[in-house]
Amino acid sequence: MTAPTTFTGKNLETALQKASQATGLAPEAIKYEILAGKTGGYALIKVIGQAAAVPTGPLVESLSGDPNAAAPARADRGDRGDRGDRPPRDRDRGGDRGPRPERSGDRGGDRGPRPERSGDRGPRPDRGDRGDRGPRPERGGDRGPRRRDDRDELLPVPQDGPTAVTFEVAAEGPLTAFGEKVRDVLVATLEKMGFGMKLVFLEGADEVQVDLVSGVYHDVLLAKELELLDALEHLVEKVAIGHGNLPEGAPKKKVHLDSNGFRAKADLDLAHSAREMADRAIADQRVFKLGPLDPRARRVVHLTLREYAGVVTRSEGEGVFRRVCIIPKSAEATDNTSVQDDHSGE
Repeated sequence: MTAPTTFTGKNLETALQKASQATGLAPEAIKYEILAGKTGGYALIKVIGQAAAVPTGPLVESLSGDPNAAAPARADRGDRGDRGDRPPRDRDRGGDRGPRPERSGDRGGDRGPRPERSGDRGPRPDRGDRGDRGPRPERGGDRGPRRRDDRDELLPVPQDGPTAVTFEVAAEGPLTAFGEKVRDVLVATLEKMGFGMKLVFLEGADEVQVDLVSGVYHDVLLAKELELLDALEHLVEKVAIGHGNLPEGAPKKKVHLDSNGFRAKADLDLAHSAREMADRAIADQRVFKLGPLDPRARRVVHLTLREYAGVVTRSEGEGVFRRVCIIPKSAEATDNTSVQDDHSGE
């Protein structure tokens, strides 16, 4: 396998097909990361290796280890001689029982007319009257908790991991009032969770970046598409900018959390792909639409191509369907795409 390569497509299947053609591997044998487009539509993937092979041979191969072993012959179901003295089953089951009467004949005979189904049965009791059976239990009563799908299960949290939380500032100079508030909230939250780790702060003019040197908690933070890391980021930012938590006039900034540089590496890969697509947009003189992308991914594309000669970036769509358009400057005046400027960093 050569160095990791990124591939794009209008959806995940198309991107995998391109990766398959380039690597010579079947799509199901490719191990990859989704850099953008997890929710559908445009996809950007990074090939990181070959997935473990899945046995496809006959069962005898996986049991004996011999790929040339013959599959066991199926027993002749017609040979019933070894089943004891049981006589063979005769297809003609009539025997001496006489011919079977026709089903459509006169079945009444001397039996008399068939009574009506509702004749002697009496009136049907009221369904609401259950007698001494007692009330019907709730459906979830004795059945136990509903089993969750394996995809929804959270990773177990290490029970013997560190619990102390420390921090340092990567840049020179102290944190601002906002940065200090973010630090206090994040440290207190992680201590309550029992997630001991080191926090590395880097504060800029409009954002506070914190890389969590998370150690044994790294996989837990990234499980289910970074669900816990995203929730922690959202919580810290909302509390930090909450009413009365900042001094009067203190600026509010975005908070970005990372774990062992995972997001920073993904951002570099996405920026590289954005520049490649910008070159293609200039060469082909056509608009490229990337998405749907989440706000962080859109921001990476906008910042990467802000000073890129020959193209401009804009966004279109709403909510989870919002996407980035890479437009050649020569085609910007004639572009009929319904887009709107989106260079605010989202």
